[in-house]
This record gives sequence, C-alpha cells and structure tokens, in this order.
Amino acid sequence: MFQKFRYTYPTLPTVGLDVIKKEKIKLTTDIGSAESIRDFGGLWGVFGLYLIEGAKGLKCKFAQMVDVTPRPEFDEKIAEARKIVPTEYNMFKADFRVPSSFGYLDKVDVSLLYEVILHQDNHVEVIKNVISKTNKCVCFAQPVMKEEMFQLPGGCTLLQFFPEELKDKIRYATWWEKEPVVERFDTRFWMWGQSISYISSIFKGYGWEMSYQKVYEMTEHWDYALLRFSPIQTV
Repeated sequence: MFQKFRYTYPTLPTVGLDVIKKEKIKLTTDIGSAESIRDFGGLWGVFGLYLIEGAKGLKCKFAQMVDVTPRPEFDEKIAEARKIVPTEYNMFKADFRVPSSFGYLDKVDVSLLYEVILHQDNHVEVIKNVISKTNKCVCFAQPVMKEEMFQLPGGCTLLQFFPEELKDKIRYATWWEKEPVVERFDTRFWMWGQSISYISSIFKGYGWEMSYQKVYEMTEHWDYALLRFSPIQTV
C-alpha cells in the first residue's frame, strides 16, 4: 500500500572497512576548503583520524574535537599534523548529549557526525545543536537500516531493547557486535536502526537539505550511508 512513497536510492557493492574509512575522509575533503572544522565523538577507535585528515585536506585554520574521553594518541597525531598544516587544534572535553555544552562552542564551517548518532538517546536534539553551531556543512556517515525494513518512509526503530533472538537476526557484523543486555538506555551500545529518509527528515526539519549521498549495500538489512547536509537556500 505504501511502497510508492518509499524513499529509494542507488547502492554500490559491499566494501570493507578500509574503503569506508577512505570514503569518510573524502566526504570531508571533497568540500574543497573551509576555515574551521569540528568532530563530535571522533576519538573512539580512530583517535581523531577524520578531524585531522579533514583539517589537512581543507587547510583549516581551526579544528576542534568534542569528546568525553580525551586520548593521548590524539595529541600525538595532531603534533604530526601540525608539521604539514599549521592548524590550531583544540580538544573540548564534553558530552555533546548535554545541550549546555554547546554554549561553549563557536560556529565552525564543517561538522562531522561519524557513527555517533546511533548511540544517542536524544539524537534529534544532538543534530539540532550541531546544526546550530555549523555554518556550511554537516558530514554524516554511519550504518543505516534499509528503507524496506519499514512500512512508511522516515523509519527509525529502537534496537537496544529488542529480544536477543531478533537482534541476532539483523545484527550488522563488524559494527554491531554482540552486546550485554541492558534495561535502560546505555550509550555505549547500539541503540537505533535509522533509515536515510529518517535522518534527512530531521535535517529538513531544521532547515537543512541533503547535498550529497553515497550508499554502499552492506548486509541484507543494512546499508552504509555517506551524506552531506547544507542549509536550504532561500531566494
């Protein structure tokens, strides 16, 4: 009944993690140039890789990491990066789920949301606050649930409290491993199955539109989306 309303998009064949990493860097550097860039939650596992490569590629004067857990590896990486481009790097220790933390942030040209919105209980508010501190572009990358998993467009489902048997049927290997059972929201673990149409609808609701989309088919139930959003231009 609702199939004609489903959001559809082309997909590329499945690729490995190394290709996804390169694509996430390219998603940022292909913007061309920017004065400033900020990465939200970009330390876990990669120690600021996408912020640093983005700042280098865009020749940013200022680059900031917002993360609740500073890492010494990040300091080492930015010391090396400064030898190539004299960017001012800043580490702001904060939980970006907390709205008041955004009061300490200045606006930047580019913001990165790479694989973090899946873990936020208040992800709509997080996106709203990130947009409020971004001038030109938000780069967004993460696994997304396929549109056909939902009857209606703009679909999103809360996975964290699914029965384990159901989780096992739709689990996304490499990104979504077996996790402890929890009874309350736990941001350490995967919470959401979000579709591209859902994410783009949130941005649209705050006056932003998708300006770039590239999607890899990854499993029966999941794709990997690389998206770029910019403010809607009014005449």
